[in-house]
Amino acid sequence: MNSETKVCQNCKTSFTIGSEDFAFYEKIKVPPPTFCPECRFQRRLLFRNERNFYKRDCDLCGKSVVSRVSPEKKYPMYCKDCWWSDQWSPYTYGKEYDFSRSFFEQWNELFISVPHISIFNSNCINSDWVNQETDDKNCYLNVGGFGNEDSAYNTYQIAGKNCFDNYWLLNSDVCSNNVHCERCFSVHFSLECHDSMNTLFSYDCRNCNNVIGCAGLRNKQYCIFNEQYTKDEYEAYLMEHPYSSYTGLLWWKEKSQSVWNKSPHRENTIFKCDNVSGNALSESKNAHDSWESTKLENCKHMYISGWIRDSYDCSCFGAAELTYECSSSGGGYDSKFLLFCLSNEPLKKMTIVNVEYSAETTSSSNCFGCVGIRGAEYVILNKRYSKEEYMELLPKIKAHMMEMPYIDSKGREYRYGEFYPAEFSPFGYNETTAPDIFPLTKEQAIQSGYGWSEYVSDIQHQFSDYVLPDAIADVGDDVLEKILKCEETGKAFRIIPGELAFYRKVRLPLPRRAPLARHKDKLHMLLPTKLYDRTCDFCKKNIRTAYALERPEVVYCESCYQKEVI
Repeated sequence: MNSETKVCQNCKTSFTIGSEDFAFYEKIKVPPPTFCPECRFQRRLLFRNERNFYKRDCDLCGKSVVSRVSPEKKYPMYCKDCWWSDQWSPYTYGKEYDFSRSFFEQWNELFISVPHISIFNSNCINSDWVNQETDDKNCYLNVGGFGNEDSAYNTYQIAGKNCFDNYWLLNSDVCSNNVHCERCFSVHFSLECHDSMNTLFSYDCRNCNNVIGCAGLRNKQYCIFNEQYTKDEYEAYLMEHPYSSYTGLLWWKEKSQSVWNKSPHRENTIFKCDNVSGNALSESKNAHDSWESTKLENCKHMYISGWIRDSYDCSCFGAAELTYECSSSGGGYDSKFLLFCLSNEPLKKMTIVNVEYSAETTSSSNCFGCVGIRGAEYVILNKRYSKEEYMELLPKIKAHMMEMPYIDSKGREYRYGEFYPAEFSPFGYNETTAPDIFPLTKEQAIQSGYGWSEYVSDIQHQFSDYVLPDAIADVGDDVLEKILKCEETGKAFRIIPGELAFYRKVRLPLPRRAPLARHKDKLHMLLPTKLYDRTCDFCKKNIRTAYALERPEVVYCESCYQKEVI
């Protein structure tokens, strides 16, 4: 089939569906989308709340827990122990399919009646407060990763140990405050550094050791601001300019930023890839319009995803094949429209098989329109069927979805093939990750038909008059008993024991900002999920890059970057 131009029923802009796209939709047996790629992306993010937590009582055991959903929301919430227990059954809420009503209306009724887990994690040890994580041990407030140990406040950290406050960190130890770093040891306040150790305030360094304030280095050691030093000179400089105080830290960050800006930046950070488009991609092939992802093959419209083949439109997703329009899930095969669905063995086995329009469903197959199902098959709207009954009923439901769409408050139509309506999200727009990519004011969000949270906790904090010492060496154990005030937002936060021990070990000052403010600091270091037209700052060749023209960095095309830096 030839390419076709359509008008997005949400933003009303034109978008193109290519012949290869039609081939994919035919392969997975879904109709082409009626929302443009950006609106589909935004809609998926509307269902993901990573780090807005609330005190709430478990609706089964009554225990007070930290919850992803604020207390005034209408559906029940169970603590982790109760949700995973056999004290309740998701089949209690099962219902016959009603052909006189739209599918999405029936699914939403199920969604708001089945108990939801307070914080979504699996197979974690001593890690009660990690969200959307699996296989963690001794971790706290990690989000969106797996296989971590003795770590806290990380986002999309995978297989890390003793790490704090990182964003997209893979296979690293003793690291903090980094963005997009891999296979590192004792690397701090750095961006796009790989295979390095004892590195601070550095950008785009590879296989480096004992470098600080550097950019674009390869196979170097004992460098400061891109100048070579001897080992003794290097150590003497650090003695004269220590970073163990907050004052010293700010000095290093300011000096380093000027070095970063002057160093050539490659048009897009793409490593070991073939035939890809987007940014922050590695070890991928035939992946387009994809961002901050790794190990993709034959994919399109992906974001924060990895280990995926033959899939489109997935966000915060991993270890899958033949998937479409999925969010915050992993371990899926031939599945569509997944929301918080997980395999119990990520990267090892795909155990979400032939599952569609399901939320918080784990290790199941042949399920449609389900919520909270665990280890089952042949289930529709949480009602179990025989294989023969399921196979006979399912095509009738899909045909009915095409004939009787759900129409939301803005007149947008949802038939089979569309992700969940935005108004079904249990979160306000301002609670989700959508503003990280698509910032909207309250008025704009409401005008678009999205929710907005006005919840204000009645918990009052009595701030101490304690002032954090400038140097980490002067911080006593009594800091663990203090309620600190974020220097930016004024919100309360505390230092946890593992955090204090970590910063003492690496000789860095304690943070002055609350965890959410620190997370936003790292988001500001990310490039946008779009490409701009500009010219290479060296050869003047036209390029498509994630660096907008008004940015301060020096940007080179891939060829010039390879000649200058590599």
